[in-house]
This record gives sequence, C-alpha cells and structure tokens, in this order.
Amino acid sequence: MKKKVLALVLALTTVSGMIAGCGSSGSESAGSEQAAPAASQDAAQSGTDAQTGDVPTIRVAYNIMFPATDEQAIEDAVNKLLVEKAGAKIDLVGVEFANIQTQYNLMLTGGDNTVDLFNSFWYTTESNLVANGQVMELDDLIESDGQGIKEIYSGDMAQYLDCGRIGGKLYGIPCVYAFESENLFEVRKEDSDAANIDWSKVTDLDSLTDAMVAMKKANPDHYYVPGSTDPYWVPKSIDYLGDTNYLGVLTDPTNSTTVENYYESEYFLDFLDHVKVWKENDLISPDPLSNTNPTLMNILAGVAQGTPGYSWDAQAGIESTSKQNNMEMIGSAVTDALATTGEVTTYMWHMSTFCTNPQAAMRVLNVMYTDPEVAQLLANGIEGLDYVLNADGKMEYPNENGLSGIGWGAASMAFWPNVTLCPSWSYEDDNVYDVMAEKRANANKSKALGFQFDSTPVADQMTACANVVAQYYNPIMLGETDIDTALPEFQAALKTAGIDEIIAEKQKQLDAWLASK
Repeated sequence: MKKKVLALVLALTTVSGMIAGCGSSGSESAGSEQAAPAASQDAAQSGTDAQTGDVPTIRVAYNIMFPATDEQAIEDAVNKLLVEKAGAKIDLVGVEFANIQTQYNLMLTGGDNTVDLFNSFWYTTESNLVANGQVMELDDLIESDGQGIKEIYSGDMAQYLDCGRIGGKLYGIPCVYAFESENLFEVRKEDSDAANIDWSKVTDLDSLTDAMVAMKKANPDHYYVPGSTDPYWVPKSIDYLGDTNYLGVLTDPTNSTTVENYYESEYFLDFLDHVKVWKENDLISPDPLSNTNPTLMNILAGVAQGTPGYSWDAQAGIESTSKQNNMEMIGSAVTDALATTGEVTTYMWHMSTFCTNPQAAMRVLNVMYTDPEVAQLLANGIEGLDYVLNADGKMEYPNENGLSGIGWGAASMAFWPNVTLCPSWSYEDDNVYDVMAEKRANANKSKALGFQFDSTPVADQMTACANVVAQYYNPIMLGETDIDTALPEFQAALKTAGIDEIIAEKQKQLDAWLASK
C-alpha cells in the first residue's frame, strides 16, 4: 500500500501537473568559450578535460517518490548518448520526497554533495533561489551552449522563457509543457454514481459544494476534502505572482494589474464561506493537522475518496490518475485555465552556483531539452522495464500495478525538461501534445505573465509574513478553528508583519515591468 500511495503523488504531478550545488569535474572556466552543442564528436571533444582526457560528469538531481531501482540502468543508457551529443556524462542524484527540504538545503550550500542541475519543483521558488544566491545566471550559457533551448523558446514561446527572468536576467528554464492550469475536482466513480452526480453541471465552487454534500449523504462514512497540513487548494484562477504564501496577488489577472491583499480579498472570503459549509457537512477528513502526507496521497490511503487538484486540462489529468493507479476516477474543472508566471515556473530547471563546469552542464541540459532518446529515457525509463509499446506505438505499463510496479517514475510528465518529445501513453490522445499546444495558445493569460518579483527589498517582511501564514492558514482552511474569530486575528498579524510593504513593493515592481514592455 505504501508504494501505491507514493506512486499516486508522482502520478498526480500531472494533475497538480532536483537540487543544488555542483560536483562537476573538468577544466572549463565560467568565462571560456564553447561551440554550440551538437550530436557530434566535436561536441564530445570540446567537453573533454584537457588534463585527464575524461569527459566531465554533471550531477543531475531528481525527485523520487519510492525506490528508483532502475536509476543506474537509465543513467548508463543516457550516458552512452551524452558522451557523443554533449561531451559529458551525468550522475543522477535521487532526492527522497520526504527529505526534499533537508537534502536540497544541503546540496545548495556547498560541500561534497552539491549538484549541477536541478528542478526546483516542490523545493522553493525561483525568487528565493536567486535571493539566496543558489542559482547561476544563464543568458550567456544559452547563447554559447544552449542553441537548441534558444530555438524552442523563440517566437511566441519566448514569453514563457522570460518567466525565468528576475531583474532582466535568466535564472531558470521552464520545462516544455502546458503553461496554464485549471482547478479541478476528482473522486472515485462509485461515490459519484451513488449520488447520481452530473459532472457536466459542476463548474464552480458552488456546484462543487452541492455535489460533495450529495455524495456525503449517499456515502456517510466518506470524505471529499483531504485534511492535511499540505494545502488541498492552490488557486489557479488568480495570479499569486509566484508566491505560494499569497502575499500580494492579482485576483482579476486578465483585467487588472492591481496587487491586492489576498487574505482580505473577495476571492478568499468567498472561499472561506465554502470551507464553513464543507466543515458543517463533515466533508473534510478528520485530524487534518496531524496528517503530514500530501493531500493527493490520501485517496489511495483511503483517508478521502475525492480531492481538489489542478491540471493543464482537467479531463486529461483525471484520466491519467485513473490509468496510472488502476482506479476509476471522475470529475470536472471548476475554474477556467489561466497562464501565469507562477504556473510557468512550477517546473523549472536551474544551474547551481556551485557548478564548476557550466558549459558542460548547459550542453547536457540542451540535450535533455532537444533529444528524443534522452528525453524518453529520463521521463519514462527503459522499454521493457518501465514501459512497453503496444501495437500502436503508445506506451503502457508492463504490469497491472501501474507506477507502483516499476522501478522508475515513468509518466512523471512535466518534471523533466521536454516530455513532448516522448511517445504518448495508451490512455492519452494520439495528438496529446498538439492538444496541449493549442490549449496553451488559447488559454487566458495574466496581464503579469512574465513578471517575477524580487523580494530582496522586503526580505524581512516576507519572512515575518510567512511565519504568520504558517501559524494561521492551515487551521483556517481546514476549519479547525473558528474562522470568524481567527480571520481578523490573521489579517491583523499580517499587517503587523508588514504585508502592506510587500504589496506596495510588488505593485512598484509590477508597474515598472509593465512600463518597460
């Protein structure tokens, strides 16, 4: 059961939807000039250490949910390609989900266990990485050794690469994927059937609340909001400007660029009215503040039978959850899809400031973004071990246990640099990546798409407000305290901690960014 639960979290990065330091070998200095990467012996020669004759090894961190027993086989297969295509090798460094913060913090403070390349998903925001001096500036490196990445992010795609800029400098490269999300709700189909729910009529929080109450009446012992210290709701119809503490947001991002206090906004107050109804109707699973598991784990664990979530496309995400975990789920989107900087930067690759061979690291990253063979190995593992191809050339799991029955996080989707180079899965549309691109082009876009907030001028206030959020937010969102009493205390504590200064600084920077466009 534990492996199945952990597998669900990985699977649901497709619904929702590694770490720093650097231990490269090699003699290239940060200022040396290299040719653009190419799949040729020239590239391999350019990456060879002049003194030892060995190609440099780039340490690449990745998140693991359960033992990745196929890691070495995948690493060996990738390196056979990288020596020729990038003049370098990689050392895959797994970071356990339960220890992400601890391991990443160690990897990003130097020492013997640093890494070169990592994805910041589940660790921290890019603005925090930049403020802490943990990531390297990438503009010159892309020009010299990342031509493939530069080509991907040309034309209309350039606006998404710009989301990785802070102060005009590029510190992160978004994974090639959908760059918008919509909130959704999904539930086990048997619970829905027992209440005769018509999901075509569930389109917002009001209709979702009605559906959950109806399912509770039909299934009295079941719960539909997973109670956990991991937040069950990430608001995808607002622009939280990359700050998951929501310390200054755009609540009407397609029409307004006014930064608001989220915790005093109409959006938040309306959401809490729904929380009160959910609590009154016993929809939130018990003892939420003692449950530290990510909320999506709770479905397979049997703690809850439904959960809010988010995906680039609600139905695609729900279908993926069903097939990857051998259970029948149903549900619908409850907000419209919206593209924001925060969404684009959810899955983003960075180079650690400890990287001693940045040219080689960029060549490796360039291949990860542009080469189908390398992309497939990293994202989906080895054919026969982690997936099989059916008669239509689409991927399937080798056994009925889905993700829990293999030794790699196959179908981890947006985490790796460019899964759009990979075959589709049997449960996906044949043209899933074309559908994704079309939805990306047509989705609503925040007026602040591309803006990154530099928190340095208000670093003390950000820390103080984050501490206040940590104290009040979860108990209020879970209905574990009297909301009408706690909310004014929460709002007042944020004022004391400096939220108004943060909002003013965000507005100042956003206005300057808008004026520069």
